[in-house]
Amino acid sequence: MTLNEPAVVQAVTTLHDAYEEALGANDVDALNAFFWDSPFVVRYGVAEQLYGTEELRAYRQGHTPPYTERRIVRREVSAFGPAFATVMSEIEMLINGVRRRSRQSQTWVQLQDLGWRIVAAHVSAPLAFPPGSSPWMAYADTVASRLGLTLAEAHRAGVVGNLERTAAIAAPFLAFALPDEAEPAPVFTA
Repeated sequence: MTLNEPAVVQAVTTLHDAYEEALGANDVDALNAFFWDSPFVVRYGVAEQLYGTEELRAYRQGHTPPYTERRIVRREVSAFGPAFATVMSEIEMLINGVRRRSRQSQTWVQLQDLGWRIVAAHVSAPLAFPPGSSPWMAYADTVASRLGLTLAEAHRAGVVGNLERTAAIAAPFLAFALPDEAEPAPVFTA
């Protein structure tokens, strides 16, 4: 058995790119075609367990992706011989205006007369925040999105840093307890 034959890795990588493109476009027919048409195909999603082609197709018909700006952060393609490969991906996307990461695994098999097909897949629940990131990153993305602004990647670290510093400065003031009857400011009358 040859491990990671370059031609096999390239073929599966190209197919995975096409799968991601179809997913972003919500091209249901193309997405269904990537999967093995069999009662033995399995796909575990965030909130669903699908067994067989019929369940998979029914799910695709009623599903509209709730995410935008989906991109692969890291992908590992491993080929075991000429007809078996796995694709493990870390995916970043916006979900309801919040940048999140999740993981996806796919098992690809080259089937006689059919070509490469996904025979098993799993999608994990989105992580609250990408590893090593700040919750202020999600806040900055959400506020920019709500204001209709684009937060350039080159400025993201500076914006997040300023939000973190502002929060640190405000923390002692926010932690100071005031009695309910305290007046926030004097009242002037004429």
